[in-house]
Amino acid sequence: MMRGKPAGASLEYLIVGIAAFHERHYFCKNLQANAKMKRLLIFFVAIVCAVASMAQNTDAMLFGDVKAKEGGQHLAHAVIQVKGTNLKTQCDATGHYKMANLPVGKQTVVATLTGYQPQEIEVMMTAGKGTGAYFELEKDPLELSQVVVTGTRTSHFVKDVPIRTEVLTSQALTKKNAQNLYEALEGVPGIRVEQQCQFCNFSEVRMQGLGAEHTQILIDGEPVYSGLAGVYGLQQFGTNDIDRLEVVKGAGSALYGSSAVAGAINIISKEPTYEPTVSGDIQFGNYGFKSYKGSGSMRYNNIGLSVFAQRTQMDAVDETQNGLTRSEVKHKDGVSDRVNETMNNLGFSLYFYHPFAKNDKLVLRGKAIDEHRFGGVMTNDQYLNPYTDQTEDIRTNRLSADLAYTLPVGAHSELNLAAAYVYHKRQATNDTFLHDYMDSHKDPAHPDEDGATPPVELMRPYLAKENTVTPSLTFTSILGSHTLLAGVQGYFTRLRETGLYVISAEDEKTSPYYGVPYTSIGKKHANEVGFFVQDEWNITPELTVVPGIRVDSHSSGEEYSTSVKVSDSAFPSTKFSKTSVNPRIAVKYELTPSLILRANVGTGFRAPYGFSEDLHLCSGSPRVWKSSSLKGERAVSYNVSADYYARKYQFSVNLFRTNLKDKIQFSPADDEVKKFGYSYQWENVDDAYVQGVELGAKANLFRNFTAGLNWTFNQGKFKHERAEWSDPDDETVKQFPQRLQYAKDSRHISRFPSMTGDLDLDYTPGTWTFSVTGSLQGRMYIDYNSEDDGATSKIKKTSPFILFNCRASKRFGMCTVYAGAKNIFSYIQDEKHTDDAAFMYAPVYGATWYVGLSVKL
Repeated sequence: MMRGKPAGASLEYLIVGIAAFHERHYFCKNLQANAKMKRLLIFFVAIVCAVASMAQNTDAMLFGDVKAKEGGQHLAHAVIQVKGTNLKTQCDATGHYKMANLPVGKQTVVATLTGYQPQEIEVMMTAGKGTGAYFELEKDPLELSQVVVTGTRTSHFVKDVPIRTEVLTSQALTKKNAQNLYEALEGVPGIRVEQQCQFCNFSEVRMQGLGAEHTQILIDGEPVYSGLAGVYGLQQFGTNDIDRLEVVKGAGSALYGSSAVAGAINIISKEPTYEPTVSGDIQFGNYGFKSYKGSGSMRYNNIGLSVFAQRTQMDAVDETQNGLTRSEVKHKDGVSDRVNETMNNLGFSLYFYHPFAKNDKLVLRGKAIDEHRFGGVMTNDQYLNPYTDQTEDIRTNRLSADLAYTLPVGAHSELNLAAAYVYHKRQATNDTFLHDYMDSHKDPAHPDEDGATPPVELMRPYLAKENTVTPSLTFTSILGSHTLLAGVQGYFTRLRETGLYVISAEDEKTSPYYGVPYTSIGKKHANEVGFFVQDEWNITPELTVVPGIRVDSHSSGEEYSTSVKVSDSAFPSTKFSKTSVNPRIAVKYELTPSLILRANVGTGFRAPYGFSEDLHLCSGSPRVWKSSSLKGERAVSYNVSADYYARKYQFSVNLFRTNLKDKIQFSPADDEVKKFGYSYQWENVDDAYVQGVELGAKANLFRNFTAGLNWTFNQGKFKHERAEWSDPDDETVKQFPQRLQYAKDSRHISRFPSMTGDLDLDYTPGTWTFSVTGSLQGRMYIDYNSEDDGATSKIKKTSPFILFNCRASKRFGMCTVYAGAKNIFSYIQDEKHTDDAAFMYAPVYGATWYVGLSVKL
């Protein structure tokens, strides 16, 4: 009930506020999406008002306590919930609870607490009477009591979720010493994180063989980590405020939109607890590594506050050089293998409990990221000057603010509103403009010598500014054996870029614009509105079927202009518009209480907007052409899995396959496109597929010792051989016919290991903690594109390798001392070519170690 207001009035105020926000926000002005959003809001209003009338109040009361089965001590702040409703409460600091106004009749009550297995008790609620329910919770050594929300947008325990979900807890991130999202995702089955640039450490995540453009990264369920953040963002997002990571692989588009072809990674933020905490962590390592973290959390009555700060610094590293064998590679060459980086994260979360109605919740969050990275020629500290040869220098500023509001409607329904705004700015330089200018200003009498360098006042960085808004509204209702969910989500982004260019191509020497420097101004936009519905139908206690569908209306475009005239033709603009319908169905069947079978199939859609390579090539780098005739990718994804859960061990098997139609590939620009100054273009090259089998086992083998092993077999191929390696009529092949020997290998999906394996050993005797992890990367294929016009280009078949990490810690009261190392045997890749900065498939420098001290009050 509202404080002095009926529930219907609160809904009216909320909906009016939502409409006002939507109507006034500058991103939504004059967009066709407005009308669609308004109609959907009206639809939601009708549903909510209808369900609100079902709310009931009784004077039935429940009380009791929660204890640990081992030891018998009371457990503070455990959550007590009436199953099948949104009625819940939390134990006080003494482990006791009480709930009033519960529905009468037979009810199932569930007690949950992180680190313990949930327990259910059946009670008979009678009007006008109190009923007792007393819980004894067992320890959860395999972390199966985790509550996840990503797979279905509704809360489930890991064991019970219909869509298979994997979880990385904050404790697991600490054990891995993961300073950022990139390090957090290392070693997750089916996921590969990789570097793709020696000079700037551009990184991306691949899920089940598909690239970053097919994986949706969410923050608290919202797709706000895309666009510019998709290039360096994995290393810019710190882990200090992460409660857990939820990973859902395959068929994710039905709930999360066009980028979730391969799946979704949801970053869940920490929530304040009743116990006030202040923590700090300081860490030092080799290669100039330093890490400082601080956080505080408290909840007083109906207000909770969390604050955090993190600063990470590391020096540039030079350990390897060009070579065709490991013995050749293992020498310094004066060029950075890892960039110099300083990363700052700062943020807060403010929680209001019951601000407008009973059991509602309002969350406000803010976060700032500031990062500076630079690398290149380290000899004589040349890389400290951002405008010199073989240097890259990137500065990132990111501000984000988001709001989330949860309103229970009666005992069985819930309304969720979320809205996020992100401002992302990048300032970057590299040496491409310098080289192009010098090439186009050579003395004709001395063509083999370098040309004149550009005037100092002409040099300037590439600038990109991106503004993004992602509003969403979701309504969930439990109606008997059905949990119905309907939602609408918007994604509106504007990107403005300016970069310095010069026309310097050999075949443009006769052009009157040859050698003319100019600033290119790029304007890019994307508008996407998606509507989704889902029914989670518990047909029997053992069988659950979850059909769902999402309809997305996507429109995007790009247009360019220049500071001076450099072409006799106007620069072309591109537009793309598409309505996509993506259904999904998932089935979960409990063969026994311990053996769970799951299957799901769904379609996916990838719009041709926001490719990371567009935003990686910057600061005077050649622009990337995207034709209006480019088609979006379509996908069909299948997953079948079996999981066996026991108290102290778990086994899993997961089979997956994704078929891609009209896969988009990065290619050299054709002659027509080159006339406008573009060097690369995107093309629909072929159909493709990825498939594999994931095997997993985890066991609490004996007291305080847990072991986990995952093994995956993968395969991914294009339907046909790629033309640039196999077609005798291709211009590149005509010039370098030796490329034909790699025709067969060109069918393989690049950077997709044929198998992977992950080992995880943990031993926690008393106040000590020891952990060892190992990661196997099997054979994979990777393109090498040489700068000698392709004469030595090839497709390399890599050798398998294993990396090991270790960590040990000792707790002394409020303090913990720890030490660890990564890549402890100093494995490095066995071939290296700096003329192809993306030719990276394994570590390029040796072991890193660290020591640290953490304090928690």
